[in-house]
Amino acid sequence: MRAVLVLLVAGAASFGGAAPVFAQGRGHGPPPVASKAPGKTTTPSTTTSPPAPTTEVEAATSGRQQSFGSWLDNADVNAPGEAWMSIAATYWRSSSLRELDAPSIGASVGVTPRGQFSASVPYYHVTDPSGSTFHGFGATYLTGKFALAQDSRVRVAVSPTLEVLSWTAADLGAHRLNVVLPISLQSDFGTTRVYGSTGYFSRGSLFGAGAAEWTVGSRGTLVASLSHSYSVKSDPLADARGEPRHRTDASGGIYVSAGSSSVVFLSIGRTISPVTDTSGRLSLTGGITINVAGPAAHTPRVP
Repeated sequence: MRAVLVLLVAGAASFGGAAPVFAQGRGHGPPPVASKAPGKTTTPSTTTSPPAPTTEVEAATSGRQQSFGSWLDNADVNAPGEAWMSIAATYWRSSSLRELDAPSIGASVGVTPRGQFSASVPYYHVTDPSGSTFHGFGATYLTGKFALAQDSRVRVAVSPTLEVLSWTAADLGAHRLNVVLPISLQSDFGTTRVYGSTGYFSRGSLFGAGAAEWTVGSRGTLVASLSHSYSVKSDPLADARGEPRHRTDASGGIYVSAGSSSVVFLSIGRTISPVTDTSGRLSLTGGITINVAGPAAHTPRVP
């Protein structure tokens, strides 16, 4: 069973491939807001996502139709009444753009023994090559997460999500409302947790992502992740230039339990292939997640 799980996660991490998304937004999913964790003991767990490879402004002004989208989450859910909130800031840059998402707000609440609801929204500040700065609310994600298998060694959950892009993206020709359909698998091996997600963005992206977490001491957790997305939309201009329709991103981070009801996190990431003018050269994220209601049995984890 362990071998099967490792193969599934490895497959998720190398599944598709993608190009700049037309109106993608910074976020791919909810920020680190609780889920069940043996320590999100305390191995954290949560609903998270890897660094976004491009921004709404960048993608729309590049005139491309290809779409990136990636999602990474474990398979745990909050207990009924268990609620967490997070506040974070992310700095992202390519060779042509800089973006600061601050604040990024997220929340999750357990509704049933096998289901939770979460929402996230960032406020972005984008600086283009001319030095002009644009700002506003970025992509919002409304997610229902449902556990399909919670009592077995390999846990499984699905997270149907509504993606709401900004009005700026709509003005530039993108569809504001999109659907994300991820499925996540997870298993724990002693102090190590392995999980991965794969699925589809209705705006035109297949994705796979995987991660591993290692407990360090009584409060710390290290995490490493790899994500890959592939654009199912053709773009004659990009194809004529020989630009790839896929992208792979990697990140690493640490999060520390600050007491029984809060977690502080920090992560760093970048695009590792292909490296182009629109690739993320650096992504830094930091913040805190706090238990605001219900049992703080499951601490959260870092993006």
